[in-house]
Order: sequence, then structure tokens, then C-alpha cells
Amino acid sequence: MAVGGVVGAGIRRAKMENWLVGGALRGPVAPIDRQSNGVPASPPGHYVETACVRHLLPDRIVAAAERRAKTIGVGAERVLVCADAITEEAYLTALAASLGTRYERLDRVSRSDCPLDDGRLIEAARAGLLPLREGRELTWIIAPHAMRARRLADPHCERPQWLMSFRLTSADRLRAFVTRHAGHALGRHATDSLRVSQPSFSNAPRTAARRIVTCIVAVIWALAFFALAPLVMIEGLAGAFCALFLAGALLRILSLFARSPPSQHAAGGDAALPPYTIICALYREATVVRQLVGAIRALDYPGIMAQTPQADRV
Repeated sequence: MAVGGVVGAGIRRAKMENWLVGGALRGPVAPIDRQSNGVPASPPGHYVETACVRHLLPDRIVAAAERRAKTIGVGAERVLVCADAITEEAYLTALAASLGTRYERLDRVSRSDCPLDDGRLIEAARAGLLPLREGRELTWIIAPHAMRARRLADPHCERPQWLMSFRLTSADRLRAFVTRHAGHALGRHATDSLRVSQPSFSNAPRTAARRIVTCIVAVIWALAFFALAPLVMIEGLAGAFCALFLAGALLRILSLFARSPPSQHAAGGDAALPPYTIICALYREATVVRQLVGAIRALDYPGIMAQTPQADRV
């Protein structure tokens, strides 16, 4: 088992190096640094986010990650993490040590330490900034994303006064903290966000209070109409509603005697018909598979017989 683990780690390391170096060398040629074993060197001071891990990784891997980051427009630390050259927690631990702070795992932080309500806590996880109380002071927990690690590591970027006390954590740790302490709020947010932001696209039922208000308004309008409208108008509306009801009933009766026209294929033949894919999700439903396949094969569509398995063989 130990030998297999070592071999597997070596294979993953080789694949990571091939992917990084190959992606780096596909970009434009940069000046060669003799101390980097022939790998194109990055501009000095441009990738300050990798300075904290240069003593942990080979120079050629760091240089290749920087070249890859320049090509796709992300931070070099994201390339290292996505290529499995280093874990996100290991990188953030090294970055926190270089910035004079520490990595926060958030597993021992209680809900009372965070001054935000559940709704704002969800927004904090989205922004990657979480405030925590420590006595009378406020400490900010930062989950770096996009280019934030580069801005934090850049000595030329001045931090605002409110960010003097901070720690680092990973996005997964921050999401786990929010899920652990605001799970019900997350469920409500997932359920109601579409109804609140785009009500025309939502088919969610209305809340009980809204239904009650709608019923009360409808009753008030009906009472006001019957109390203030003249008798001739009320009789006219009643006659119109009766006529609509009779017309609907007559249409249903006529539809019983109407014959549907025979189905005709497209003018271009079966080849001009669009292809369709029927996906049937089954889970522990072996007793109905035969009937389901038989029903699919019974569909009148070209090619359905040739692409569906035999019902008696399932």
C-alpha cells in the first residue's frame, strides 16, 4: 500500500509538471533565467503571490505556474492549487505566515462570535469577507479569490484601516461555516431568491399572508360592485358569463364528434425530422422497466425502434 501510494503520488506529480510546463511554454517567449533551469522567468515583482511558497516548490514549477497564470488571466496561486502542486490550505498557511497573521480553520468559532445576521452571513461568504468579534475588537477573515491574494501579498498596496487585523481561510472553510450556522437561511434563500428577484419566472406559491390579502381585496371589490353597480349592469354580466359557459360546453360536445386529421410526415421525409433524446431516470424500479421500454418503442417516430432495446430482454 505504501509503495502504491508513492508511485501514485509520483505519477500525479509528473502529470502536474507536464501540464504546467507545457502550458507555460505554449505562450510567448520570455527572457531565460539561468537559475530556473531554462524555464522562462516571470517579471520580477509581478507575481508576488508566489513569493511565500518559493521555498516549498521547485523553481520550474513556480515559474511555469506564473506563465500559465499570465496566459489565462488568473492568480498564479490558483494555477498551483488547481494543478495539485500545493493544497489551498497549505498555500494560505504560507501566505498568512508571510503576512504576519495565521490561517483560521473556523471549526472552533461559534455563531455568537459573528455579528452578522443569517442573511448578511450568506453575503459574507459570497464576498469572501467574514467579521468576527474578539473581545472588543473586530477581526476580518478573508477567503482570497480572484486577484485578492496578489493584492494582499503586494507590499505596495496599502490596506484600509479597518483591515489592520485579519486572518486567512479557504473558501471551503468559509462555506462550511456558513452552512453550519445558517443552513435554514440558505434553504430559504435558495427557495425564495428567484421569486424575489425574478417573480415572472417563478412558479412558487404565494405566501399565506399574501393570499389572505388578495382574498380580502377581491371580496371588497365584489361587495362594492354589487352595492354600487346598477341592476341592468349586473344582469348583463350574468348573461355574458352564462353565454361563455354554454359556449365552452358546446365546444366540448363538438370535439367528441370531430375527427383528428391523419398524421403526416414532413415534406422532406423522415430524414428532415429533428432528433430527440428520451432520458428515463430509474432507481430500483426493475418491475416497470419492461413496460417503460415497451411504451417507448410504441411511440410513432422514425428510428425509435432501432435505438430502443427489446422490451422482453430488459
